[in-house]
Amino acid sequence: MDRTFRTSTTGFIRAFAIGSLLITGLDAANRAEPAFASAPALQDGKGADQSRLVSDFLHYVLIAKPDLAEAAGRKLFDSGITDAELAELVSENDLDDKVDRSLSRGRGMAGVGPMVTEFEKRLEEGRLDLARNQDRIKEAIGMLDGSLRAQMIGKRRLIEAGEYAVPQLLDILVASKNPEVEIRVTEVIEEIKRQAVLPLCAALPELSATIQTKVCRILAKIGWPTAIPYLLEVATSRQSSPEVKEAAMTAFRRLGGTSTDVSAAFTALGRKFFSQEQSLIAYPADPANMVWSYGPHSGLVQTPVPTSIFCQVMAMRNARTALAADPSNRMALAVFVAADLRRENQIGAGETDPFAVDAKYTPQFFATAAGSSIARDVLAMAVDGNDTALVRDAIAALGMTVERGRMVGAGGRQPLLECLRYPDRRVQYDTALVLGAAMPEKAFAGDNQVVPLLANAIRSNNDSYAVVIASTDEDRNRLSSMLGKAGFSVVASGPGFYDLESEINRSNGIDLVVVQAGAADAVTTVGQIRNFVGTGATPVMLMCSGIDKIAMDREFTGDRATGAFINGRTEAQFQSAVNSLMDVASGGRLTASDSMTYTRNALQTLANIARYGKGPYDIASAEPSLLAAMTSISGGMRLLVAEVVSLIDTDASQQALIDAALAASGNEQISLLDLSASSARSFGNKSATRQVEALRRLVASSTGTGNSSTADAAGRLYGSLDLSSDEAVRLIAE
Repeated sequence: MDRTFRTSTTGFIRAFAIGSLLITGLDAANRAEPAFASAPALQDGKGADQSRLVSDFLHYVLIAKPDLAEAAGRKLFDSGITDAELAELVSENDLDDKVDRSLSRGRGMAGVGPMVTEFEKRLEEGRLDLARNQDRIKEAIGMLDGSLRAQMIGKRRLIEAGEYAVPQLLDILVASKNPEVEIRVTEVIEEIKRQAVLPLCAALPELSATIQTKVCRILAKIGWPTAIPYLLEVATSRQSSPEVKEAAMTAFRRLGGTSTDVSAAFTALGRKFFSQEQSLIAYPADPANMVWSYGPHSGLVQTPVPTSIFCQVMAMRNARTALAADPSNRMALAVFVAADLRRENQIGAGETDPFAVDAKYTPQFFATAAGSSIARDVLAMAVDGNDTALVRDAIAALGMTVERGRMVGAGGRQPLLECLRYPDRRVQYDTALVLGAAMPEKAFAGDNQVVPLLANAIRSNNDSYAVVIASTDEDRNRLSSMLGKAGFSVVASGPGFYDLESEINRSNGIDLVVVQAGAADAVTTVGQIRNFVGTGATPVMLMCSGIDKIAMDREFTGDRATGAFINGRTEAQFQSAVNSLMDVASGGRLTASDSMTYTRNALQTLANIARYGKGPYDIASAEPSLLAAMTSISGGMRLLVAEVVSLIDTDASQQALIDAALAASGNEQISLLDLSASSARSFGNKSATRQVEALRRLVASSTGTGNSSTADAAGRLYGSLDLSSDEAVRLIAE
């Protein structure tokens, strides 16, 4: 994914475009007023009717006539108007201001709100379709050599096209011999601003010296700091001419660059992408954004990447460039590994990562091959970002790479220990399992939490726990009912988040927070949730109106753990939305299989801790949970619990084992009798008198061929308790 990567995606056909533009684009035909061939519908009767309907719709919204506005809007859409035609009508009739006023007033207007939302959505889609049409971009470039009005319209269209216009604009800059056109093209690129930066930076190292100098000046004029590492790379390259070096360094300083370490500069930009800074994404609301590359024959080539993983792909590309400049750059390696893991987690269902097709190694390979020190750095980045899925991946990598005695280091940040209090049950369990398996010999901060967490993992089930925040009892009851049907246990509900802090602290982890609030209150509440240690990474579902959902989606674009759901939709849709949110935010809900796996792994780890017998862990602190599990768990898992109980040196543990053995039957009884005997041999006789009497009765009743194994096991326990031999003598005499 480095800058030399070349996609197989076919680029735009530039030879014809440039040739025709340079040969015929400057003749009298292009100097004439544009024909607006892209909007033929405006000239016929149908187009006139649609134009009238648009005006009627906006007018009726502004004068608060929702029934008439609804009728006009429905008739408009029933006419078959496309999104692009709608946008063309608005643009060519100078209705933008009127549209803004109408939409602002109509969003909350009863009787026409949904129609206003549909109009706004289709208008936005149409504007994008028009702006990014390559033929229209070519036409707009031709207008730059026309009349003043044509230049104004062409410039506006190109600015609206944003980064999608940059390939053709750069082609003109490279090939044009007309100074006036070159000046106008340069002005347009500068007006496109930050959206032009990444395409220009992708092309910068491959351009001729003359064009490199021009591009450096354009980047300096735009003033967007994303260009800093690319300018520094060119400024320090041996292949750059003195003029290019001077222009690049001048732009570098103008943009605020200071350090001349190319690897560090690309690492810093990679970290910004990893942090998913929205200002780095050209079109955050689009389903895809473009990753750019440049070839001497193909020019600028765009590769669409799902917006969900765009930042991670760019973080990996920048980290890879940083490593090429300095292979010892540890932070660059951590950024690459973290972004690679997150990219795999964040890609949505049905989305395709074009850069993953040719990948030779999995993200997990790099996470482990990079070593434990890098795994710690990745874990720290994940914790800082409240990225639950990445935290779990990093813990898994750390558990597979770090030397046991060095699991808890001396000095410096210990992100693994921070995970003992991370606001997700699975992260806490994962951390306890890794720390439990490490068997440290010395005490460390938080060592008293490891065994209790493992004990909680034994008793946990696949229940999901939720909190409800809503101002009225009616809303709280309604949402609690919906959550109950979705498989959640509501542990607390109230009118505000601060009212629920004590209940959250007493719970065994919160899996979901549901908030019923308007857009402004929702922003405040989410801030409170994110700033509280027990819910900093917890998924939040905001229940809202259709109008507020638009605002909330925009507000929380960068928070993948917060979603919005429109009130009034079905319970099945609610459950699907919750599951999707939790899949993205934390890797999904805790399943029955997950719970069983945690129970088994926790028991095995506790058994190892008990056998090891050294270090800071106190196995006795797990005793209450283990004894409770003896009565609630059945089958083979119960025998695993009993095995751990047999390793605890207390009266309660040995007596619980003997009681379980006396109450059982068949093979389970034999196994429990032997585990009781093992406890007695290790810690001496701690049985109660009543148990001894019951054991004698069991021995006496275990007669016949089919019961010989039970009798043998009962005899082994009897002997291990070092009881009087009178019972054996009596049985011999009989």
